[in-house]
Amino acid sequence: MAQFSPRPVPEPPLLRIEPFKGMNLSVTPTQIDQSQSPDMLNMNIDERGALNKRTGYERVFPTSLGVGQINGLYEYRKKDGTVKFLIAHGTKLYTQSGSDQPVEIYNGLANNRVNFFTMNDKCYILDGTNYLVYDGTAVLAVTPYIPTLSISKLPAGGGEPYEDFNLLGAGFKDSFSADGTATVFQLSLTNLDAIAVTAVVDGVNKAETTDFTVDRVNGKVTFTTAPAKGTNNVIITAYKTQVGFPDRIKKCRFHTIFGGANDTRVFVAGNPERPDEMWRSGLQDPSYFPENGNYKMPGNIMGFAKQYDYLVVERDNGKHVVNYQLVDGVASFPSKPINDQVGTIAQNSIQIIENNPVSLSKDGVYMLTASNVRDERNVSHLSENIDARLLNEPNLENAVSVEYDKKYWLAVNGNVYLYDYVVGEWFFYDNIKANCFIERNRELYFGSSEEGLLYRFMKDTEGNPYNDDGAPIVSYWKSKQFTFGADELRKLVEKVYFGMKPMTRTSADLYYVSNKKESALIKTSRMDLLDFRNIDFNNWSFIVSSFPQESMAKIKAKKITHFQLVIKNDKLDEGLGLLSVGMKYRYQSAVK
Repeated sequence: MAQFSPRPVPEPPLLRIEPFKGMNLSVTPTQIDQSQSPDMLNMNIDERGALNKRTGYERVFPTSLGVGQINGLYEYRKKDGTVKFLIAHGTKLYTQSGSDQPVEIYNGLANNRVNFFTMNDKCYILDGTNYLVYDGTAVLAVTPYIPTLSISKLPAGGGEPYEDFNLLGAGFKDSFSADGTATVFQLSLTNLDAIAVTAVVDGVNKAETTDFTVDRVNGKVTFTTAPAKGTNNVIITAYKTQVGFPDRIKKCRFHTIFGGANDTRVFVAGNPERPDEMWRSGLQDPSYFPENGNYKMPGNIMGFAKQYDYLVVERDNGKHVVNYQLVDGVASFPSKPINDQVGTIAQNSIQIIENNPVSLSKDGVYMLTASNVRDERNVSHLSENIDARLLNEPNLENAVSVEYDKKYWLAVNGNVYLYDYVVGEWFFYDNIKANCFIERNRELYFGSSEEGLLYRFMKDTEGNPYNDDGAPIVSYWKSKQFTFGADELRKLVEKVYFGMKPMTRTSADLYYVSNKKESALIKTSRMDLLDFRNIDFNNWSFIVSSFPQESMAKIKAKKITHFQLVIKNDKLDEGLGLLSVGMKYRYQSAVK
């Protein structure tokens, strides 16, 4: 009788991870994509999906400006090509160049986060208390524009309204058409300040007490000699302090420049006493904020973003959009709500990502995808994969952000949540204590949240880029918890293969975690290139090829149901680059 041998069970293939993806904390470590990680630190991926340790940072200048955070960074560029790099720390404003220690140029700032902008070749500074201007030479209080409240005004009053009162100042003008006989001219405002009133009659300057007297209570100017008849030939300048008006602007904490297709006006907001209001400046004039140029929103204003020709106003309870219209030669800025569900909780989390505003809400990071239709579905939730960690951070309202290298950086409490929007994946960095960011010359800088220091992130092409101001960078990657497609079977994991990028200094420490134990160090693999520019005799290498190198480690993890691989590098000045990981395993007996 013929005998038949049982068909052999095919050996499982090598489980291979290539390319890598980002973090996913939205489900259990067994449910995520096999290329994602439930926990990784100071690692990211390149455009081809290779896993890389982040580079570190170095201090730009040697000595701290003192305790306390850097309050602001700004690159002030003048039309003549002059560039002034500004640093705000404590009550002082500094300029800084190269690796030189900053030079103090002003002392008198409020010790708050400082906001800068440039218009008309001058740098304007908002610190929540003061409104200053810097021309490259001196820092001074902004001199308010003096508006003309009315024109073609008769001596007895009336006339045509022309400009609004300036919230920033007390000065105003009235332009009269004299009749040749009247000597008393009624101003638009009464109860004037004691500041001297001035007048120009037919182009000739006239002085108070010499050429006219002033009844300040009733707002009347009486000339010694009646001005000659003319059209708008008598211009009188007087002053009236409106209590609280200047503070409406000076207490604002942030701005944007907007004018539809052109950036023609400054919009400011963030006044803690009027958190739901914003104000606009005059045309190309940051020294003029018209009394009636304010807008009230149905919620606290948290910041601004621009999308195409619209201004998006980020509220704490939703979003508004502001449009620019020119009606009969007069500019107007009508607004409408476009989303009343997703607001913004952090003023400095707002960035523009591929023409779409992105910000941090109480429920995570969201992107506004359309601003022309009111629809609660016009936002997309970007951070679902990392919200379990992000939303547990304290003080989220203090988060700061930057868009750099096609990535959205969100920093809070010394941690950075990094969104690579090209591949749609999230990563997590630590030990980056940033209070503000700035990109200069295609490099990323940040001001410390603890002391008066400025740091620059290094490039991987630089010598020894893998340290944080001289300290080691701890980095690791953890795989998902694999069941190898058979929850009901025990497995034997025999070997692990991984492809490493050769670098001047690099190593990978291999560990694993199973349902039975957490292993000690299994193996350390090195792939150091021979580099005569940076020789380490303790880790001498004869490798000269830049081609990836494969490593293998024997695991022998027996009778396990779940398996997680851990690859780590925490050594000073060492990088880590992984191209792929493969796990050789076998099925064993069924779970009983």
